Amino acid sequence: MNSALKPAVIIVSLQVQTSFQAVPLGAACIVSALKNESEISRTNSILLSDYSIEDADLAGLSAADAGVVIAGKIALLCKESPIAGFSIYVWNRSILESAALHLRALVPGIILFAGGPEVTADPASFAAEGAAQETGSVNIFDYLICGEGERASVALIRALRNGTALPQEILLNQRFPGEDCAVLASPWIDGTLEESTSVRDCKGALWELARGCPYNCAYCYESKGEKKVRTIPLDRLEKELAFFVKSGIERVFVLDPTYNASRDRALLILRMIEKTAGELHFNFEVRAEHLDREMVEAFAKIPCSLQIGLQSTNPEALKAVNRPVDLSLFSKKIALLNDVGIVFGLDLMYGLPGDSLSTFRSSLDTAIGFYPNNLEVFRLSVLPGTILADNAATLGLKAQKTPPYHIESTPKFPSQDLERAGAIARACDVFYTQGRAVTWFLSALYPVKLKPAQFFQDFAQYLADKKISAGETELTQAEAQVLQLEFTEMKYREKGKAFLWPILCDIIQLNGAWTRALAEGEETRLSLSYHPDDLFSPDAIDLEYFVDNAYMENCTVRIFSGADGPEMEIL
Repeated sequence: MNSALKPAVIIVSLQVQTSFQAVPLGAACIVSALKNESEISRTNSILLSDYSIEDADLAGLSAADAGVVIAGKIALLCKESPIAGFSIYVWNRSILESAALHLRALVPGIILFAGGPEVTADPASFAAEGAAQETGSVNIFDYLICGEGERASVALIRALRNGTALPQEILLNQRFPGEDCAVLASPWIDGTLEESTSVRDCKGALWELARGCPYNCAYCYESKGEKKVRTIPLDRLEKELAFFVKSGIERVFVLDPTYNASRDRALLILRMIEKTAGELHFNFEVRAEHLDREMVEAFAKIPCSLQIGLQSTNPEALKAVNRPVDLSLFSKKIALLNDVGIVFGLDLMYGLPGDSLSTFRSSLDTAIGFYPNNLEVFRLSVLPGTILADNAATLGLKAQKTPPYHIESTPKFPSQDLERAGAIARACDVFYTQGRAVTWFLSALYPVKLKPAQFFQDFAQYLADKKISAGETELTQAEAQVLQLEFTEMKYREKGKAFLWPILCDIIQLNGAWTRALAEGEETRLSLSYHPDDLFSPDAIDLEYFVDNAYMENCTVRIFSGADGPEMEIL
């Protein structure tokens, strides 16, 4: 049969942004499973159709209108007896529901199914009766797949094409058993992802190492999943690493709920990376409590960054979501990362049950004290299908009923305080994370006797007064630095510390130029009031001591990207 005449099975994915991380891996895994089933691939054209909300023809559109555009694109791919499956997440649900609804009108007789975390968590919200949900008089999806979708998708397509009995799990919207990771096809190795626009243009990869999570965090989709971790075979991982190197991938985001839960396997994979793909940059999610010196030293041998979930330092909130943290142990493990200079970030949530604006501010102050390179601060989402959602009424949680399911109020965190926390979080993102302020931030706060949370609250008001909508757009470091300099000078004058401003201004500009040379390869020329060697010395940590003991020395420097990293030339 001519492949152009084969009936189509189209798997649809929509990413939240265009970036290194925007890879349609979940949808691609379904495509690979279907391709790997000879009975299906021989008689059907299996297609991956992936999009980004930031695509030129989708950006700025309402969810309904974006769905119309996507439906039109998918309709062009449809052949005789088409079937389309949608990979649905919290960020794309409304758009893909619109796309499916309009696709049904454009392609009479098309069969539509859906899967992904949103479907798994709350199939009843998609299906009012059986396997179909009604909007007006039109059924959106004919079938739903709950849980991991490879085996279920193969069974569904086979049954639909052969006219045989449908799997009971699909008919009853029940979760399929977890996949055997040893037999899963790799969408990297089989070429499924080679033609993906996001992979080709952004040079990023999502690298799945395992499925399942041993923990029981109440806010997570995994809270009701199986607690057994199933691992991808090492021989497949080695082949995928070789593919990443060969294909020009630059950044790899490791998908493993807790990369270092198994110490021996984590070390083995780090050594494999060092040997096979030591030039690529890797992002890992780890538990600080499981770090040790040998593992930290192994991380230090490859280009990488770590993201670590702290979430809160409030024991009541952590207990309520089954996420205990021993802060003393956490601090000792983070010190190991700082000792060797590993780049790491921390995650915080606000709006957890038992939390308040005051305890959130305390958590933020503590987190900054660990010197993270970035701080990601999120409003709690009460995701359907989680333990937290089940207990929401008992805990007095009020949350949005539709994506993104943000918390709206709790007994200790009323709506107005959540808005204040959100403003602080956005201010922190602009000033600290986007501004890359880690090296000098705490030194800058010490003379003006401000804690981080208060500083960010004041900065949030400054942004509001200037009508700058922080957090809605990504700023470059240089753009964020303009705001840093203006606000910090204002604060220093307000606190009677204007005499320290020349040294702090030099430090902010010099460190900013250094990070831009490192990250973007950008060249900067600066006129400084002090010699750069003095500014980079440990003495500059104490600004008042520095001013009393250093000599002002006007000089011009050039910061640029050299063969081995940033370099500096005195002009």
